[in-house]
Amino acid sequence: MNRSLIFMERNLPLERMARHKCTIYLWFRFKYVPGMLKYVIITNYDLDSGIIKKARSQVATLNNLGFKAELVVVAEDSEKKEEFDDIKLVYVEKLGRKFFLSRLQRTKTIRRLIRDIIISLKTGDIFYYRGLEIPLLYCPITFFRPFRKCRIISEHQSVEINESLLYHSYLEAFTDLLSGNIIIGQSDGIIGVTDEITAFWTKRLFYRKIPLTTIPNGFNVQSVEVRNLPLVDNYDIHILFVGDISRWHGLDRLIRGIADYRGPVHIHFHIVGDGDELENLIQLKKSVAPAADIHFHGFMRGHPLDAMFDTCHIAIGSLGIHRNRMKEAASLKVREYCSRGIPFLLANKDPDFSDNFEYCLHIEPTDTPVNVEEIIFFTQKVFQNTDHPKIMRKYAEEHVDWHVKGIQLKEFIHKNFFSHAR
Repeated sequence: MNRSLIFMERNLPLERMARHKCTIYLWFRFKYVPGMLKYVIITNYDLDSGIIKKARSQVATLNNLGFKAELVVVAEDSEKKEEFDDIKLVYVEKLGRKFFLSRLQRTKTIRRLIRDIIISLKTGDIFYYRGLEIPLLYCPITFFRPFRKCRIISEHQSVEINESLLYHSYLEAFTDLLSGNIIIGQSDGIIGVTDEITAFWTKRLFYRKIPLTTIPNGFNVQSVEVRNLPLVDNYDIHILFVGDISRWHGLDRLIRGIADYRGPVHIHFHIVGDGDELENLIQLKKSVAPAADIHFHGFMRGHPLDAMFDTCHIAIGSLGIHRNRMKEAASLKVREYCSRGIPFLLANKDPDFSDNFEYCLHIEPTDTPVNVEEIIFFTQKVFQNTDHPKIMRKYAEEHVDWHVKGIQLKEFIHKNFFSHAR
């Protein structure tokens, strides 16, 4: 067991000790000492996705703070096997034609991998994963509390059952209902990225005293440049969305709003990214706003993406979180927006951006079209202060940078696992 030993003795003269036949008392105090954190992700996403970037930043931050951490990513096998210095990659076979047998083999492979990782972890080590990303079938017996030495922390980005229902994944929702408490109930700590998510698990696991806390998502602020401020006039406004295009982003609301707008300002809407909702948005644009300047640019990175930020005046966060039956979110994209210095639009609460944050326009969480006049007024108001990109960047460094979030995570771990004698 990885423990620290404190040795104490009475510092008495030898002759006095002999004379009084004094006993030397030894006190042993045992404390669990932080070992290492293994962050395990099982994903079908591209290794350049926001999820992987986030995990890499979290792990790098913990290492910089003196808490040893390692990222293990389980990904589908591909012809192009990528290598990263900061990721331990484990490839599993793609699901083949014999779907059932292929899935059974994948389940056995992943369960064996998780078993081996947990067995390798000792007292003081932490197995860290995204909540319910590891279903019950992937859980080896070593995942359960009596059969392991390490601690387990689950991180939750949403109320997973609500997200499954949104996409009509009723089997996943039913599985969550049946086994979610069993899996998350094995956690020694739970982290939600919003208070709403933390409160959900507090209520759902009311019968277990598991430490919980809220640590919103962060962003590697230094990974992007502050944008160059574009000109603003009374004739053109460019609006930007960057990210994985999903129904809960609510971009259809803005497309319908542009279709309804009849004012003098020319609106350009740039959508950067791919996703499940892309084709629906393309068809919606053709249907309700065929002549509008709505552009689907696909995936972008590097200088082309920087140039897009330099062109646009305002960015879109999430306009449809309520479709997940949620009121709060802590999306990565708005943290990038703030780091680059571009004001943004939100239809949900965010723990890092209150209603008083003057560079975020909060709108109603409904399915009604967005009021474009309101966007125009907000944009022109913000651009009256040409220093707003620098102000937003400073705010990002102080509130959303991964260094800030890493300190919060490290403090949560020390407070709940290592702060008192065992």
